[in-house]
Amino acid sequence: MSLPDVSIVTAAYNSAQQIERTLESVRHQTIDKSRIEHIVVDDASTDGTASVVDEFDAPYLRLLERDENSGNGTIPCNQGIAQAHGEYVVMLDSDDEFLPQLIGKMVTVLSTDSDVDFVYSDYYEQFPSGERTVVDTGADALNTVKVGIMHRTEHLDTFDGYDPEIRFSEYDLLLRYLDAGLEGYHIPEPLFVYHRQRNSLTDDEAWVEAGEKELREKYGRDVQIREYIFE
Repeated sequence: MSLPDVSIVTAAYNSAQQIERTLESVRHQTIDKSRIEHIVVDDASTDGTASVVDEFDAPYLRLLERDENSGNGTIPCNQGIAQAHGEYVVMLDSDDEFLPQLIGKMVTVLSTDSDVDFVYSDYYEQFPSGERTVVDTGADALNTVKVGIMHRTEHLDTFDGYDPEIRFSEYDLLLRYLDAGLEGYHIPEPLFVYHRQRNSLTDDEAWVEAGEKELREKYGRDVQIREYIFE
Protein backbone atom coordinates (compact mmCIF):
# COMPACT_ATOMS: atom_id res chain seq x y z
CA MET A 1 0.00 0.00 0.00
CA SER A 2 1.48 3.36 -1.03
CA LEU A 3 1.91 6.15 1.48
CA PRO A 4 -0.25 9.29 1.24
CA ASP A 5 1.13 12.60 0.04
CA VAL A 6 -0.70 14.61 2.70
CA SER A 7 -1.62 13.98 6.33
CA ILE A 8 -4.48 16.07 7.71
CA VAL A 9 -4.32 16.23 11.52
CA THR A 10 -7.31 17.09 13.69
CA ALA A 11 -7.21 17.32 17.49
CA ALA A 12 -10.72 16.87 18.88
CA TYR A 13 -12.29 17.35 22.30
CA ASN A 14 -16.04 17.28 22.87
CA SER A 15 -16.69 18.12 19.24
CA ALA A 16 -19.54 15.70 18.53
CA GLN A 17 -21.83 18.51 17.37
CA GLN A 18 -19.38 19.98 14.83
CA ILE A 19 -16.89 17.35 13.75
CA GLU A 20 -19.03 15.73 11.06
CA ARG A 21 -18.89 19.03 9.17
CA THR A 22 -15.11 18.93 9.47
CA LEU A 23 -14.94 15.32 8.27
CA GLU A 24 -17.24 16.08 5.33
CA SER A 25 -15.00 18.97 4.26
CA VAL A 26 -12.15 16.48 3.86
CA ARG A 27 -14.39 14.06 1.96
CA HIS A 28 -15.18 16.86 -0.50
CA GLN A 29 -11.55 17.63 -1.34
CA THR A 30 -10.95 17.50 -5.08
CA ILE A 31 -7.62 15.67 -4.73
CA ASP A 32 -7.62 11.89 -5.23
CA LYS A 33 -8.39 10.45 -1.79
CA SER A 34 -5.66 7.83 -2.21
CA ARG A 35 -3.22 10.71 -1.74
CA ILE A 36 -4.46 11.74 1.71
CA GLU A 37 -4.92 10.46 5.23
CA HIS A 38 -6.96 12.18 7.92
CA ILE A 39 -5.77 11.55 11.47
CA VAL A 40 -8.20 12.52 14.23
CA VAL A 41 -6.80 12.46 17.76
CA ASP A 42 -9.64 12.35 20.27
CA ASP A 43 -8.47 13.94 23.54
CA ALA A 44 -10.63 11.75 25.84
CA SER A 45 -13.90 13.40 24.87
CA THR A 46 -16.96 12.73 27.03
CA ASP A 47 -19.66 13.57 24.46
CA GLY A 48 -19.26 10.75 21.95
CA THR A 49 -16.88 12.54 19.57
CA ALA A 50 -14.88 9.35 19.02
CA SER A 51 -18.03 7.46 18.07
CA VAL A 52 -18.96 10.06 15.45
CA VAL A 53 -15.51 9.74 13.90
CA ASP A 54 -15.47 5.95 14.16
CA GLU A 55 -18.80 5.70 12.35
CA PHE A 56 -17.76 8.06 9.54
CA ASP A 57 -17.23 5.97 6.42
CA ALA A 58 -13.90 7.05 4.88
CA PRO A 59 -11.00 4.67 4.14
CA TYR A 60 -8.40 7.43 4.60
CA LEU A 61 -9.62 8.27 8.14
CA ARG A 62 -7.67 7.15 11.22
CA LEU A 63 -8.90 7.63 14.78
CA LEU A 64 -6.46 7.79 17.69
CA GLU A 65 -7.99 7.87 21.17
CA ARG A 66 -6.25 9.24 24.23
CA ASP A 67 -7.07 7.64 27.59
CA GLU A 68 -6.79 10.92 29.49
CA ASN A 69 -7.52 14.48 28.48
CA SER A 70 -4.32 16.45 27.97
CA GLY A 71 -5.78 19.80 28.98
CA ASN A 72 -3.78 21.28 26.11
CA GLY A 73 -4.85 20.91 22.48
CA THR A 74 -1.26 21.22 21.30
CA ILE A 75 -0.43 17.80 22.75
CA PRO A 76 -2.88 15.81 20.59
CA CYS A 77 -1.82 17.90 17.59
CA ASN A 78 1.78 16.79 18.10
CA GLN A 79 0.63 13.20 18.64
CA GLY A 80 -1.13 13.26 15.28
CA ILE A 81 1.91 14.74 13.57
CA ALA A 82 4.08 11.98 15.05
CA GLN A 83 1.77 9.41 13.43
CA ALA A 84 1.66 11.13 10.03
CA HIS A 85 2.79 9.19 6.97
CA GLY A 86 2.49 12.03 4.46
CA GLU A 87 5.25 14.15 2.97
CA TYR A 88 3.16 17.17 3.93
CA VAL A 89 1.02 17.90 7.01
CA VAL A 90 -1.86 20.34 7.38
CA MET A 91 -3.86 21.05 10.55
CA LEU A 92 -7.67 21.14 10.61
CA ASP A 93 -9.46 22.01 13.86
CA SER A 94 -12.46 19.92 14.79
CA ASP A 95 -14.94 22.78 14.33
CA ASP A 96 -13.53 24.23 11.11
CA GLU A 97 -13.74 23.19 7.47
CA PHE A 98 -11.61 23.11 4.35
CA LEU A 99 -12.99 24.30 1.04
CA PRO A 100 -12.74 21.63 -1.68
CA GLN A 101 -9.58 22.83 -3.45
CA LEU A 102 -7.36 23.52 -0.42
CA ILE A 103 -5.39 20.27 -0.37
CA GLY A 104 -4.91 20.07 -4.13
CA LYS A 105 -3.75 23.66 -4.53
CA MET A 106 -1.32 23.57 -1.62
CA VAL A 107 0.17 20.23 -2.63
CA THR A 108 0.74 21.58 -6.13
CA VAL A 109 2.76 24.50 -4.74
CA LEU A 110 4.94 22.38 -2.46
CA SER A 111 5.52 19.61 -4.98
CA THR A 112 6.55 21.96 -7.79
CA ASP A 113 8.69 24.49 -5.91
CA SER A 114 11.37 23.12 -3.57
CA ASP A 115 12.14 26.66 -2.35
CA VAL A 116 8.73 26.89 -0.66
CA ASP A 117 8.73 25.53 2.89
CA PHE A 118 5.10 26.05 3.87
CA VAL A 119 1.89 27.28 2.24
CA TYR A 120 -0.97 29.35 3.63
CA SER A 121 -4.01 31.09 2.17
CA ASP A 122 -6.70 33.63 2.80
CA TYR A 123 -9.76 32.29 4.61
CA TYR A 124 -13.32 32.95 5.70
CA GLU A 125 -13.91 33.83 9.34
CA GLN A 126 -17.43 32.85 10.36
CA PHE A 127 -19.20 34.00 13.52
CA PRO A 128 -22.05 32.27 15.42
CA SER A 129 -24.51 34.71 13.84
CA GLY A 130 -23.66 33.23 10.44
CA GLU A 131 -21.84 36.36 9.33
CA ARG A 132 -18.80 35.47 7.24
CA THR A 133 -15.93 37.77 6.27
CA VAL A 134 -12.81 37.21 4.16
CA VAL A 135 -9.47 37.50 5.95
CA ASP A 136 -6.75 38.56 3.51
CA THR A 137 -3.56 37.22 5.09
CA GLY A 138 -1.30 38.80 2.49
CA ALA A 139 2.46 38.47 2.63
CA ASP A 140 2.60 38.21 6.43
CA ALA A 141 2.26 34.58 7.57
CA LEU A 142 1.51 35.80 11.10
CA ASN A 143 -1.91 36.94 9.87
CA THR A 144 -2.90 33.29 9.63
CA VAL A 145 -4.30 30.80 12.14
CA LYS A 146 -3.07 27.24 12.75
CA VAL A 147 -5.71 25.79 10.44
CA GLY A 148 -4.90 25.46 6.75
CA ILE A 149 -1.12 25.93 6.85
CA MET A 150 0.52 23.09 4.93
CA HIS A 151 3.97 22.14 6.21
CA ARG A 152 6.69 19.89 4.90
CA THR A 153 6.73 17.06 7.44
CA GLU A 154 10.52 17.16 7.59
CA HIS A 155 10.34 20.73 8.93
CA LEU A 156 7.85 19.80 11.64
CA ASP A 157 10.22 17.02 12.67
CA THR A 158 13.27 19.31 12.63
CA PHE A 159 11.54 22.00 14.68
CA ASP A 160 9.89 19.50 17.10
CA GLY A 161 6.38 20.55 16.14
CA TYR A 162 4.33 22.83 18.36
CA ASP A 163 5.55 23.89 21.80
CA PRO A 164 2.83 23.01 24.35
CA GLU A 165 4.32 25.49 26.83
CA ILE A 166 3.45 28.45 24.57
CA ARG A 167 -0.11 29.78 24.38
CA PHE A 168 0.20 30.80 20.72
CA SER A 169 2.16 27.72 19.69
CA GLU A 170 1.20 28.19 16.03
CA TYR A 171 2.85 31.62 15.88
CA ASP A 172 5.81 30.41 17.87
CA LEU A 173 6.40 27.70 15.24
CA LEU A 174 6.08 30.19 12.39
CA LEU A 175 8.50 32.57 14.10
CA ARG A 176 11.02 29.76 14.49
CA TYR A 177 10.55 28.97 10.79
CA LEU A 178 11.01 32.58 9.72
CA ASP A 179 14.02 33.19 11.99
CA ALA A 180 15.64 30.11 10.41
CA GLY A 181 15.08 31.51 6.92
CA LEU A 182 12.21 29.26 5.82
CA GLU A 183 10.00 30.63 3.07
CA GLY A 184 6.22 30.67 3.03
CA TYR A 185 3.95 30.94 -0.01
CA HIS A 186 0.66 32.81 0.10
CA ILE A 187 -2.31 31.67 -2.00
CA PRO A 188 -4.49 34.81 -2.42
CA GLU A 189 -7.90 33.21 -2.12
CA PRO A 190 -9.95 31.87 0.81
CA LEU A 191 -9.51 28.10 1.05
CA PHE A 192 -11.00 27.30 4.47
CA VAL A 193 -13.59 28.45 6.99
CA TYR A 194 -12.44 29.37 10.49
CA HIS A 195 -15.44 29.22 12.83
CA ARG A 196 -15.23 31.62 15.74
CA GLN A 197 -16.80 30.34 18.95
CA ARG A 198 -17.88 32.28 22.01
CA ASN A 199 -16.06 31.42 25.25
CA SER A 200 -13.00 30.15 23.37
CA LEU A 201 -9.50 31.02 24.59
CA THR A 202 -9.03 33.57 21.80
CA ASP A 203 -12.20 35.27 23.01
CA ASP A 204 -10.45 35.89 26.36
CA GLU A 205 -8.65 39.24 26.13
CA ALA A 206 -6.40 38.53 29.13
CA TRP A 207 -5.37 35.16 27.66
CA VAL A 208 -4.55 36.75 24.32
CA GLU A 209 -2.49 39.50 25.98
CA ALA A 210 -0.59 36.91 28.03
CA GLY A 211 0.13 34.95 24.84
CA GLU A 212 1.45 38.04 23.09
CA LYS A 213 3.66 38.78 26.09
CA GLU A 214 5.12 35.26 25.96
CA LEU A 215 6.10 35.71 22.33
CA ARG A 216 7.53 39.16 23.00
CA GLU A 217 9.67 37.87 25.87
CA LYS A 218 10.84 34.79 23.95
CA TYR A 219 11.83 36.63 20.78
CA GLY A 220 13.01 39.88 22.35
CA ARG A 221 10.86 42.03 20.10
CA ASP A 222 7.29 43.10 19.54
CA VAL A 223 5.52 40.35 17.62
CA GLN A 224 2.54 41.44 15.58
CA ILE A 225 0.08 38.59 15.15
CA ARG A 226 -3.44 38.64 13.74
CA GLU A 227 -6.03 40.49 15.82
CA TYR A 228 -8.60 38.37 17.61
CA ILE A 229 -11.66 40.61 17.66
CA PHE A 230 -14.97 38.89 18.28
CA GLU A 231 -17.91 40.63 16.64
